[in-house]
This record gives sequence, structure tokens and C-alpha cells, in this order.
Amino acid sequence: MTLENHAKPELLAPAGSTEAFYAAIDAGADAVYLGLGDFNARLRAKNFTVRDLAALIPYAHTRNVKVYATVNTLVKQSEIKPALDTLYQLEQLGADAVIVADIGFMKLASDNFPKLRIHGSTQAAVHNSNGAAFLKTLGAKRVVLARELSLEEIRETTKKSPIETEVFVHGALCYSISGMCLASSFLGGGSGNRGRCTQVCRRKFKCPHAEGYFFSPYDLETMPLIDKLAEAGVTCFKIEGRMKGAEYVSTVVKAYRRAIDSAGDSRRAAMDDLRFDFGRGKTMFFLNGRAGETPIDPSRASGTGVFVGTVNEASDACEVSVVLSKEYISYGLDIVKDDRLRVQPESGFEGVACRVVSCLRSDDKINIKLSSDSNLKFNIGDSVFLIGRGGKSKNQIQNHIPVNTNINKNFNININNKINVNNKINKPLLWFKADSVGWLEFLVSSPCQRLIFDADIGEIELLLNCSTTLKAWRSRVCIALPPFIEEARLGFWRGVVERCLSVGIESFAISNAGHFPLVKGAKFLIADAPFWCLNRSTQEYLKSRGINMFVLSYEDEFLNIRNTCSTVGIVGIMPVYGKPPMFISRMPPAVNCEVTVTDPHGNSFFIKQKNNLYYTLPTTPMCLFAKKKKLSECGIENFLIDVSFQKPNYDTLNKLVHGFRNGIRIDNGSLFNFKAGLH
Repeated sequence: MTLENHAKPELLAPAGSTEAFYAAIDAGADAVYLGLGDFNARLRAKNFTVRDLAALIPYAHTRNVKVYATVNTLVKQSEIKPALDTLYQLEQLGADAVIVADIGFMKLASDNFPKLRIHGSTQAAVHNSNGAAFLKTLGAKRVVLARELSLEEIRETTKKSPIETEVFVHGALCYSISGMCLASSFLGGGSGNRGRCTQVCRRKFKCPHAEGYFFSPYDLETMPLIDKLAEAGVTCFKIEGRMKGAEYVSTVVKAYRRAIDSAGDSRRAAMDDLRFDFGRGKTMFFLNGRAGETPIDPSRASGTGVFVGTVNEASDACEVSVVLSKEYISYGLDIVKDDRLRVQPESGFEGVACRVVSCLRSDDKINIKLSSDSNLKFNIGDSVFLIGRGGKSKNQIQNHIPVNTNINKNFNININNKINVNNKINKPLLWFKADSVGWLEFLVSSPCQRLIFDADIGEIELLLNCSTTLKAWRSRVCIALPPFIEEARLGFWRGVVERCLSVGIESFAISNAGHFPLVKGAKFLIADAPFWCLNRSTQEYLKSRGINMFVLSYEDEFLNIRNTCSTVGIVGIMPVYGKPPMFISRMPPAVNCEVTVTDPHGNSFFIKQKNNLYYTLPTTPMCLFAKKKKLSECGIENFLIDVSFQKPNYDTLNKLVHGFRNGIRIDNGSLFNFKAGLH
């Protein structure tokens, strides 16, 4: 089979460095995506400066290659102006598109930079045609679909989408649905949604009867399905890998270029070439439709590259003895001087890249002397991966095109930066969020004034079928829609909304761009926390779409909360207690959901399932009861206690109400980023 009968999708390659940029173009990419130093989801890549792009964009254009720039992080209020400066520079430089995640910033971009083509990032978690239509209202011309979709879901979404669709075809996968991960932020203040992911999902976890890499998926490889993806009408094939080197980019782009342009033996040869992409094991993820399977081997260390083996002896002089793996032996490779290795700690924390100084193999073992920039110590049990062959990638361009980088920044966009400080403290309005009818029975006689019912469909059915409970809560309950609704289930959830409306429930909480058409007829709407309302531009746009209130992000910081206290008529609800999900995933982890798992730092988590999604939650809650007065002084009047994923219990409820009323921090609760800052 070939792609001759279908429009060939654009092949989009990653570039995290100048060497990777040139490698992508030489290998046959139609477009390259890259990031500047700020506002991109791969801040740990080398990335680029404006001066770099002033030479690289014209170079790409002379070879008919497009350049897309990532501005795909959540943007705090204080960052709006510098982020707009970045867009202005990209427009002046002639970038072919910008990839954006923050919906408020996307609206600003389309309103003020009409020459810039906007693509909606996968961080926006768009997974159905409703979401694509929402991004179109923001000015987007293309959407990068969530990686969790099946081939049939991609086909149906693309068929109905009013804008172009782009899909990932190769590279690393996140355990969590992109844009729905708080793990890195909760455990260290570095938000994955702001480009500072510390790969918590790659760590080694323990449970009472096992240990392993329970949340660490294989890498995506879709080569066998590229014909069907093209048939589905997808505009662009995207390769992940801005953290990878030029060798990876060259290998993978060449393979997919060869596969797109040919068939038969050439296609099979392209698949063979991918054996040496130095990635993890491979999976087609949900594309093959087997949504119940998990592409995770809990016994496999999380590092990328060809798995050489495990360290069985180590010295302080960076010398290690490695027991070779069957995988390495099957490749028929020999490690030689100047090859690049990564030694991955058994804990799953980030490994260390080293260069081979010398090596000596004997049977199933190899003794290696390594060179590194620092004095390192390796431990028995560490995993060793081959991540690149000897030599460095060469910069093919000697003469950059001279371009004036003194870009005129004399443009003016009116941004509301006024801080709305209200020193008058009003009586707070207390909200609860719950996920079971059992909690409703306890809360009915509590100080709870409004309720977000974020429940599994079974619990929603119980509420709708119980006249007594319905009568007590009808006027003050908001039904929450799940954050991930695949294309085929849109009609089902629209039916749920219509049934709620028929019994007098007219308030709903929505958490994804695809929800708006589902809540037609609602009288009151709340934008729940996954809408990531971190700036006033997002607030203003949500208000224009009929949103009455929004839940502030669990990972937000006090300074940004104060800066965004709204003056535009949309009211914020501040979460002050709850167990925020570290991961929200469509795939089950490689561990029983009933157990508690612990990471190498002693942080413990539990897993729950709701509406066919898997939630990984911390056993230690976030608790900001002691900050209630400070929040009230800057204008917050609505507070939320989230008891989701906890068993209904009177004692628990009484303790929470007492702690809230008296400003007492309970359960050794975490302040999350409130004081330390959101980075």
C-alpha cells in the first residue's frame, strides 16, 4: 500500500538544538517545530534565541521547509506582556505558525497578530471535534490531537473537525493525558504544564507486594498504520523529540520520509531503520483500538536507548561492569570508543549521559570506562542504555543569512494588569466537590452552600433516580462532565445533560474545550480547574462564552492568584482542600488500583477509576485553610473543599468544616505551590 491515492500528510520534525534543526531538514522534513527560551513545553532542551531564528527561518524557507514555534505553556498574568513580545518577534521573523496551549493567550494571539497562523497544542487536551471547533473560535487553524485516541476516533474527529488535525506518529508518551498532569508540580514546584516536567511517571514505585515502573509507557511508533492515518484525513504527522539529539531526529525523519514516499521493500526497510532510534520499547498505544491494554512493562527501567544491561560492578573511577541484556545481544551491536551511554538509576530518576573512553567485552559482560563532566558514582543495579554512536552531529551551515535582529517592539496591546485588592472580608461562600451520593447525604445538613458533583455516570444515575436527594440538591448542585469524552460518547453525555435539565438541574461544571456544545440549555456554568485559568485573558474569554464562575488551578501560586482576582465579572472559586490528581490517564497503570504506591522519596499515591479514566492521587492532601484570610483580603469570596475519592464519613466532614472555619491546617496538608511559587 502507498499514500499515492491520498494527500501526503506533512512530516513535522522536532528540533531542540541547532544540530537537530539541520538534521531534520537534511532528512526530509516538511516542517520543523522548535522553542525559544521561554514559554515552551520543553524548557530543558537547548532551544533557540531570536538571533538563531533570524538565520534559521530563512534557511528553512529557501528549502521549502516551514518553521513552527512553540509557545505552548500556561501563561501567568505577569507573563502576558513578555509572551506577547515573543509573538511579535516571531511574526516579524516570518514563523509559519505558533503552537499555543493557553486558551486566553491563544485569543490574544489571534486578535493581535493576524499574520501568525495558530495551531492548538496537544497540551490543550483536544480529543474530539467539539474541542477542535472551540479552538477555531480562538483563531486556530490546526489542532494537535491528544495522543490517547484510537484510529477510528482520529478518523471521526478529523471528519467532523472544522480545522486541520495533526497527530503524533513517533516518540515518547506521557502516562497522563497531556495538560492533565500535576505530579511534577505537586512534588517539586516545576509544572509540567509550564515546560518543567521532572518525569515523575518514569520513577520506580513500590507497593506492598511488588515494585516497578508502574506509570512509564513505551514509546509510540505508528509506521504500520501511516496509510490508514493518511486515509483518515490527517493533515500532519508529528514526531516527538525536542529533548533528543540530532542523530535521533535524522534517523526517525528519514524513516518516515521513506515510508511516506514509498511502499513494499522500502517501507519494510524504513521500519528496520527505526530499530536504531535509541528510544524505548515501542507501542501503537490506542491506535490499534485495544484501549484496555497498557503499554507498560513495569520491570523495564525508564531510560531511552538500546538497553545494554545492568551494572554488576562499579568503581569510583567511572568504571563499570555490565551484564549484557538479550535485547542488546540481539541487535548485534558493539560498543566502541566515543559512543554515548546513559546510566539510569534504579530509582527511575533522571540518568546521566556519558561518553565511552574504552571498553572490553567478554561473553555476556562488558567492562566500560566512562567519561563525564563531573565525578560520578554508579551503583549496582543501575541500567545502561546506548543512546548514540561515536562522534558529534555536524553543523552543516557555515554562513548564516544575515538578518536584522533589532526588531521594533513599538506595539501596544491593552492588558488589564490592575490588582483588585479587597481589604473588606465578606462572609465566605463554601463549596464542596464530591463524587458519590453518599457524600450528598452527609453534606445536606452541613455548611455546604453549593456543590460540584464530579461523579462517575453510575453515581449521577443514582442522584437522578433518588427523588429525596434530588429535591434537596436540585437548586445548588453542578454536574461535572468528565475531562475526556471521546467522539463516540459525545451523544451519550449530551443525553445525560438533557436528562439533568429535564429534572430541574440547570448548572454544570465543564473542564475541556469540547464540553460547550454538550451543555446547551444550561443556566449556570463553571469552568473547572483543568481549564487552567491562570490569566485574565482566559477569564475574559470564558466569560464571553457564557461561563459564570471558574475554579482556580490547584497548582496556582498566591502572587498570581492576587494578580488575577477578576474585575471582568467572572468569579473565582479557590480550592482550599483536596487531593488533586497527579495523573489523569486513559490507560491503567501496571499495578492494581486498590493498592498504595510509594516513590523513592517516600511520597505515596493511590489510584482510582472514574468514567473510564484512571486518577492517581496523593495520600497527602493540599490544605490552605490557614491561608483563607489572606485569600479573602485579595478578593476571594468562594472556597472549595474537595472530598472526591474519599469515603463519605461524618468525622472527616466535621474535621474539614472545623479546620476551614478556624483556619487550621489539617492532615499535614501540603501548601502545593501557594507559597513557594508556580514555576
